[in-house]
Amino acid sequence: MPGAVSPLSSLQLQGNLSVENLSKKDDEKISFGEYLKSVLQYADQLQKEADQATRELVSGNLENLHDLMIATEQAQLSLQLTVQVVNKVIQAYQEVYRMQI
Repeated sequence: MPGAVSPLSSLQLQGNLSVENLSKKDDEKISFGEYLKSVLQYADQLQKEADQATRELVSGNLENLHDLMIATEQAQLSLQLTVQVVNKVIQAYQEVYRMQI
Protein backbone atom coordinates (compact mmCIF):
# COMPACT_ATOMS: atom_id res chain seq x y z
CA MET A 1 0.00 0.00 0.00
CA PRO A 2 1.61 3.30 -1.03
CA GLY A 3 2.20 5.80 1.73
CA ALA A 4 1.92 3.16 4.46
CA VAL A 5 3.81 3.75 7.67
CA SER A 6 6.93 1.65 7.94
CA PRO A 7 7.18 -0.57 11.03
CA LEU A 8 9.30 0.58 13.93
CA SER A 9 11.55 -2.44 13.56
CA SER A 10 12.98 -0.88 10.40
CA LEU A 11 14.28 2.12 12.37
CA GLN A 12 17.92 1.94 13.29
CA LEU A 13 19.87 3.97 15.75
CA GLN A 14 22.67 6.02 14.30
CA GLY A 15 25.27 4.54 16.64
CA ASN A 16 25.96 1.24 18.29
CA LEU A 17 27.19 1.36 21.87
CA SER A 18 28.29 -2.21 22.41
CA VAL A 19 31.46 -2.70 24.39
CA GLU A 20 33.07 -4.46 21.45
CA ASN A 21 32.58 -1.43 19.21
CA LEU A 22 34.11 0.86 21.81
CA SER A 23 37.23 -1.21 22.49
CA LYS A 24 40.51 0.46 21.68
CA LYS A 25 42.17 -2.66 20.28
CA ASP A 26 41.03 -6.19 19.67
CA ASP A 27 42.65 -7.44 22.88
CA GLU A 28 42.10 -4.30 24.99
CA LYS A 29 38.68 -3.47 26.44
CA ILE A 30 37.65 -0.05 27.68
CA SER A 31 36.97 0.73 31.31
CA PHE A 32 33.49 1.10 32.74
CA GLY A 33 34.08 4.82 33.20
CA GLU A 34 34.99 5.28 29.54
CA TYR A 35 31.95 3.27 28.47
CA LEU A 36 29.67 5.32 30.71
CA LYS A 37 31.19 8.52 29.33
CA SER A 38 30.54 7.40 25.75
CA VAL A 39 26.94 6.51 26.59
CA LEU A 40 26.42 9.95 28.13
CA GLN A 41 27.92 11.57 25.03
CA TYR A 42 25.58 9.51 22.84
CA ALA A 43 22.55 10.58 24.89
CA ASP A 44 23.71 14.18 24.59
CA GLN A 45 24.08 13.79 20.82
CA LEU A 46 20.53 12.44 20.54
CA GLN A 47 19.25 15.43 22.51
CA LYS A 48 21.12 17.82 20.21
CA GLU A 49 19.63 16.09 17.15
CA ALA A 50 16.14 16.43 18.62
CA ASP A 51 16.76 20.11 19.33
CA GLN A 52 17.99 20.62 15.77
CA ALA A 53 14.89 18.90 14.37
CA THR A 54 12.72 21.19 16.52
CA ARG A 55 14.51 24.27 15.19
CA GLU A 56 14.06 23.00 11.63
CA LEU A 57 10.33 22.49 12.22
CA VAL A 58 9.92 25.99 13.63
CA SER A 59 11.85 27.52 10.73
CA GLY A 60 9.79 25.55 8.21
CA ASN A 61 12.68 23.43 6.91
CA LEU A 62 11.38 20.12 8.29
CA GLU A 63 8.80 18.58 6.02
CA ASN A 64 7.96 15.51 8.06
CA LEU A 65 6.66 15.89 11.61
CA HIS A 66 7.32 12.19 12.19
CA ASP A 67 11.07 12.80 12.01
CA LEU A 68 10.80 15.30 14.84
CA MET A 69 8.70 12.94 16.95
CA ILE A 70 11.10 10.05 16.42
CA ALA A 71 14.15 12.15 17.27
CA THR A 72 12.44 13.54 20.37
CA GLU A 73 11.36 10.11 21.61
CA GLN A 74 14.82 8.65 21.03
CA ALA A 75 16.37 11.47 23.04
CA GLN A 76 13.81 11.11 25.83
CA LEU A 77 14.23 7.33 26.10
CA SER A 78 18.00 7.64 26.02
CA LEU A 79 17.92 10.18 28.83
CA GLN A 80 15.56 8.05 30.92
CA LEU A 81 17.77 4.98 30.46
CA THR A 82 20.87 6.97 31.34
CA VAL A 83 19.27 8.30 34.53
CA GLN A 84 18.20 4.79 35.55
CA VAL A 85 21.70 3.40 34.95
CA VAL A 86 23.26 6.21 36.99
CA ASN A 87 20.75 5.55 39.80
CA LYS A 88 21.64 1.84 39.79
CA VAL A 89 25.36 2.62 39.88
CA ILE A 90 24.81 4.92 42.87
CA GLN A 91 22.72 2.25 44.62
CA ALA A 92 25.44 -0.33 44.02
CA TYR A 93 28.08 2.03 45.41
CA GLN A 94 25.97 2.67 48.50
CA GLU A 95 25.51 -1.07 49.04
CA VAL A 96 29.23 -1.68 48.82
CA TYR A 97 29.90 1.28 51.13
CA ARG A 98 27.53 -0.16 53.76
CA MET A 99 29.17 -3.58 53.77
CA GLN A 100 31.05 -4.48 56.90
CA ILE A 101 34.50 -5.86 56.45
